[in-house]
Amino acid sequence: MSGSRILYNVPCSVCHDNSSGKHYSVYACDGCAGFFKRSVRRNRIYHCKNRNKCVVDKYRRNQCRACRYRRCLDAGMNKDGRIHK
Repeated sequence: MSGSRILYNVPCSVCHDNSSGKHYSVYACDGCAGFFKRSVRRNRIYHCKNRNKCVVDKYRRNQCRACRYRRCLDAGMNKDGRIHK
């Protein structure tokens, strides 16, 4: 099984999709871990058009970057942390 990722029975703390392990101190899927990494490295500032009330789940996680980033922080993602596999 080269190239495949191990999925854990623990859901992503951000979007509740299957997590691929601990990333930045929380269980997260590769999508949310990558999103958080890019947001931090590029010093992104996002703004929500829906008063920070957007649904962030595995189907709608890409609809509002501001709410997704806030959910990353609320879940406990640490921008100083490393990705642990």
